[in-house]
Amino acid sequence: MAKDNAQSVEEILRRGGMTAFCRKVVLITGLAWTFVSMEILLISFTLPVFSALWKLSGLALGLIGSAALIGSFVGSMILGRWADKIGRRNVFIGSVAWYSIFTAGTALAFDPVSLFVFRFLAGVGLGAMLVIDPSVLAEYLPPQNRGRYMVFLDFFWPIGNLLALGLSFLFLQRMNGAWQALFLTAAFPAFLTFIIRLAIPETPFYLARIGKLIDAAKVLTLATGNKITAEMIRQEEVIKSAPITDLFKGKLLRATIVTIISWVALNFSYYGLFIWLPQVLPSIQNFQISNIYSLLLLSVMAQFPGYLAAMWLVEAWGRKKTLATFLVLGGVSGLIFATSKSYSSFLGALFMVSFFNLGAWGAIYPYTVELFPTLLRGTAFGFAAEGMGKLTAIFGPVVFGYLLDQTGGVIASLVTVAAVMTIGGIGVAYIGQETKGKKME
Repeated sequence: MAKDNAQSVEEILRRGGMTAFCRKVVLITGLAWTFVSMEILLISFTLPVFSALWKLSGLALGLIGSAALIGSFVGSMILGRWADKIGRRNVFIGSVAWYSIFTAGTALAFDPVSLFVFRFLAGVGLGAMLVIDPSVLAEYLPPQNRGRYMVFLDFFWPIGNLLALGLSFLFLQRMNGAWQALFLTAAFPAFLTFIIRLAIPETPFYLARIGKLIDAAKVLTLATGNKITAEMIRQEEVIKSAPITDLFKGKLLRATIVTIISWVALNFSYYGLFIWLPQVLPSIQNFQISNIYSLLLLSVMAQFPGYLAAMWLVEAWGRKKTLATFLVLGGVSGLIFATSKSYSSFLGALFMVSFFNLGAWGAIYPYTVELFPTLLRGTAFGFAAEGMGKLTAIFGPVVFGYLLDQTGGVIASLVTVAAVMTIGGIGVAYIGQETKGKKME
């Protein structure tokens, strides 16, 4: 191919289509996503155990529930930036090993402070994974398949929820509160993910952007199944890194604002509600609930059709419309859940709030990665998505617990979560821009 006919990485991936290698990347990133979800949600099932063990207040339980989120905030802010400087792959592999070690270390906790420290340290690794995983997947997918498979990545999240639910039922219910064994077991799959990650090279987008066209060509040959040489790749401006201040300039300012709004709304509502759900379910509207695990299973199962709906709508309808609609309807469902007068409406609202909240998570990933250029994609996730989002998520469980202490009931906490989600959806609808069909830079 003549040099004049050289193509961008995006164009080469489009021509290569959805290959077996791309599907392998989907599977591996999805496997990592599964274990991240499982590890983050485990704390929600153990809060009742720690409450009984150490006689903790709602505020203290909220802080423990937020410990991994605080660590995630630190990890995403620092390691997302590193991934733009030194590459996605190395940061990702290190973060998997890190969070595995401290997840296992949680079993050594002997009081609330040591538990908080172990959860915080595990969260640092989780923060990096939450930032890098979507970027790795997006930078290997052909553009015509990117939106759908980016949503499909989040389809692995409820699988992790199911694993957390199953392990918690086994160790906490059947084995009478064996929480140490629970965290030791939860750390093992992450080591397997660490090994599997060795099969994924650095992304071609990143290699091409830092001027390593020969390496980028090798990776594109592997990814597309076609022989690609450095001469076939269009030489674009080589920039080692882009300053974080670029997120607040020109056309990126609007993208940064809408990203902050959407991630703040989702993080606050998701972690505020689902970290506390196993603890508060028995007390909602004084319904007589004999087995909360059956209700938690209903909540998790609702997430699968939510993701499937978002997976179809982001391509058929658009990223912005899907995200905004799911946020608003999730908030409305949360309000009904909080104020239900009948058991049937309570069950229906529990199903729908999970459906829309988790479906919105599926829509936000393709929306975010398509809003920012390659050299700021990891930084944007680190700052706007996972940084500001997780900073707000930290307050979700804490505010929920504080309101629980102050009011003696769950209504104020649940209504607050529903309101934040609804306002976020309105904000996205008002200032957001559609990215469906937009070329990644």
